[in-house]
Order: sequence, then C-alpha cells, then structure tokens
Amino acid sequence: MFDRRWLLILFLTVLCCRAYAGDAVPLTVSDAWVRAVPPSVGDSAAFMVLANTGDVPLRLTGARTALAGMAMPMETTHKTVQGVDVVGMKGVDFIEVPAHGEVRLKPGGDHLMLMGLTSHPRPGEVVTITLQFQPGNQTVTVSMPARIDG
Repeated sequence: MFDRRWLLILFLTVLCCRAYAGDAVPLTVSDAWVRAVPPSVGDSAAFMVLANTGDVPLRLTGARTALAGMAMPMETTHKTVQGVDVVGMKGVDFIEVPAHGEVRLKPGGDHLMLMGLTSHPRPGEVVTITLQFQPGNQTVTVSMPARIDG
C-alpha cells in the first residue's frame, strides 16, 4: 500500500524546491535541498541552482536560517599532493552568479555550508533559508526539503 507520507514529501519537494524572488531580486532558485544529517553531526549544507535573470552579476554572500548558527558560501578546492588530487573546501566571501547565467551549488562542489546546527531535520522536513545577495543587501527566502544524498 502507498504510504501517504511519501506523497506529502513528493508534493513538498515539487512545491517548495522552487522559489522566485519577485521583482526586487532578478533570481530564480530551483532544485533546492538541505542535507539531512544525524544528531551527532554539527554541520550540514544546502544545495540549489541559482539563475540570475538580470543584467548585473549577483553575489551570494551568506544566509540566515533557524537551522544553524552560521551559513557561509564554500568553494571546492583541488590540489595535488605527492601526485594525488586532494579535494577540499574553503570559506569564501561570496559565490558569484553571472548576469543572465546560473550557478549550481551541489554535493562535491561549491555549496552553502550550515554550521553550528541548532536542529537536525529528518528527510522530508522543510527548512527555510534566507539567502543574502550583493549588491544592495538583497534577500531571497527559500523553503526546501531535507534529504539524504543520492
């Protein structure tokens, strides 16, 4: 028999993973989700596609959420150590979304790191994050489901 919870999760995923900034910020957010983590883990990450429909580049400079004490844009780094490619990450001041372009924040790539978790959402729960952009101290609030990778 079909479990109604999965229908609700599917509905919320389709409904909530898209956000439109309206006239103030020329940006659409799609495919947004937060990594669900067990209570023993202190950090998580948010992933999404940011599409800038405007004529000026936008810079994602951070975010606010009740889920975490701090949110920071993170860049994936690569370096070779003794002939081995080592992948890491570093905090950056911003991730730029080019004018009329898009940026994909994804596992294993650039992402929004959520540090100092205050709660640990289970898969399917909806998390609200307010993204912060420059220029102009602009914000976009996005509701997205928590899920496990894969």
